Amino acid sequence: MNIGYLGPETSFSNEAALDVFPKGKLIALNSIQAVFSSLMTGEVTEAIVPIENSTGGSVSTTLDELIEKEVYITGEYYLHVKHNFLARRPLDKIKKIYSHSQAFSQCKNWIHLNALGKELIEVASTSKAAERASIETDAGAIASKLAAQRFGLDILEEGINDESENITRFIIISRTRELPDDKEKTSLVFGVKDKPGALLDVLSVFKKFGVNMVKIESRPSQVKTWEYLFFVEIKGNTSQRNVNESLNEIQAQAVDFKILGSYSKLEK
Repeated sequence: MNIGYLGPETSFSNEAALDVFPKGKLIALNSIQAVFSSLMTGEVTEAIVPIENSTGGSVSTTLDELIEKEVYITGEYYLHVKHNFLARRPLDKIKKIYSHSQAFSQCKNWIHLNALGKELIEVASTSKAAERASIETDAGAIASKLAAQRFGLDILEEGINDESENITRFIIISRTRELPDDKEKTSLVFGVKDKPGALLDVLSVFKKFGVNMVKIESRPSQVKTWEYLFFVEIKGNTSQRNVNESLNEIQAQAVDFKILGSYSKLEK
């Protein structure tokens, strides 16, 4: 089974893919768009992509691709992201530190306390940072444990990110929609008609049928300027009568309605 993920190797997406698909053939792709495209062409049979981070918010590219591509969410996985300081020499011998811009921003406190005066160099990925640190004798990197193993670096300090609960939520996607039985959550996307109270009318349907909405987020429509689509997550699945009836009523009221799938949280 070919599994697509957002590369490069040793990235946190790679770590999530290894956790969810320990026996799959993992294929690293260079962008989220490429992951979705590979799924559509059949190069991969399933894929895993980030959709939300506890500190950085939603991944807009993933949301946009879910709108455009005929794919379904079949599961979700939560990865605790730990940034680590990697090097081959002690910190006092290090003159420059490589990492991705997001990793630097998530490790500001550690950098302030331990790396003032050292040159911080942004690169395309934490994997590339570890590779550079493995080549240069006076360099270190902020990257993953996988990167330390891949490039033969020592983990001098572990878990240096400011927020200990730095969690990225990934979704597993497929071109095949799974049966909803026993699934914990359902995701959907829709637009609303241009009239006063249209969104409120749609959302009130969930209350009418006793459905618990756990998330809503808007994204600009890729078709019409200043119009929006709404991503919604609800508890339950489409085999449950109240959920099914609520979605049928919403579909009649909304525009561009699409069920993205019923799914459950996956454990390592």
